[in-house]
Amino acid sequence: MYHKKLFASLFLALLFLSIFFLKDRFQIPPYQDEFHYLATAIQFSKEPFPSLCLLTSYGELNTPIPFILGGWVVHLLGEDLLYLRILTSLFSFSLLMLFIWNSPDKSRRFWVCLLGLLLFPNYYLVSVYYYTDIFAMFFVLAGIVTYLRKAHWAGMLLFVAAVSCRQYMLAFPAAIVAFEIIPSLLKTGQLKALPQQLADNRVWLYYVAAVLSIVPWMMLWNGPAPAPVMAEQYYTSDKLIQYNFGFVLYASAVVAAYYVIPEMLFTGKFRYYLTYPVRYPKIFTAFFIFTITLAIGFPARQTYNPYFTWPYLGYLDQGLVAIGITGLMKQIIFALLMLLTCMRFITPPFNLASWIVVINILILGKAQLSWDKYSLPLIMALWFLAMFDQHQHPVPDDAELEPELMEETK
Repeated sequence: MYHKKLFASLFLALLFLSIFFLKDRFQIPPYQDEFHYLATAIQFSKEPFPSLCLLTSYGELNTPIPFILGGWVVHLLGEDLLYLRILTSLFSFSLLMLFIWNSPDKSRRFWVCLLGLLLFPNYYLVSVYYYTDIFAMFFVLAGIVTYLRKAHWAGMLLFVAAVSCRQYMLAFPAAIVAFEIIPSLLKTGQLKALPQQLADNRVWLYYVAAVLSIVPWMMLWNGPAPAPVMAEQYYTSDKLIQYNFGFVLYASAVVAAYYVIPEMLFTGKFRYYLTYPVRYPKIFTAFFIFTITLAIGFPARQTYNPYFTWPYLGYLDQGLVAIGITGLMKQIIFALLMLLTCMRFITPPFNLASWIVVINILILGKAQLSWDKYSLPLIMALWFLAMFDQHQHPVPDDAELEPELMEETK
């Protein structure tokens, strides 16, 4: 396994170096959000340790660690986007090294999982441009690694850093809290016994602290982000109290498109899904009714206002529209994709991957916009956990399903 990891590392080093030269040594013009991200990094470069005034007024919706790091780079090397892109690329490469060198030594899914992550189209985009996502993803993956290694103090600090890069990264420590607490409750079956169970296993406390790290930011801003930029992007108080079930539908479809279907194609394990209605008829019926209800009653539509005028929910949505699938038919496809996600992750036994999927998707119902990229940290975590059977049970082989099917048909 050591040779496999070394080969993968060298290949990625050559790939990143090749991309650097193919992208004209990162000297190409600014790309989309880079225009204002560069300006924000320059703003932070004036204060290596940002003041409260700067932290309450900087013009971005997400928490500031990527801009603090960018500000240090600008302060040291100059106001050139090249240096910020190199910083981003280094974080991306470091993330992949974490992914590779912390994988199980005997994993049969190593190449599948690594390829699955790299095939997500946004991974390339957030690795070659100065975008904030890769910083949050790095700390999330590092947090998951330290949790699996039972280094919980480090896990807490890494997840705090992740939340300080993007607010919705709190989904990951929240999933760990649920994973640590809910099985204890189900095991005892009595609420009165839960306090003793929680006292005996205090791992969850570290990750509750990581979740609560969002509170100081919200107190500082009197909301989920600095008020001036929220007003500029039409994220007003009436929008804050609304919950968008259409975004939940689309986020679930994205998980199916970028994880469930590729996993199915890579492994050839189709029978699990084909036989699911026979093995779990009640659960399947509930999932089917729920997803179709969402598609009809709460269709997925992109936010549209004077600030944000792109009509698509993301690349998946744009691809369907490009081949002529629109209206109710598109929503039904989203529902069927959500059904696949439910069958893959919301079926007993409920493991860490299940909680990560559920909490991430539910949080995205409160997002300002819908975007495939918002599910990239989740997809990364799923591909990593796919190598650990105890945290993400692999889809069973046909031979494993056979006895179950025989029992069902008796």
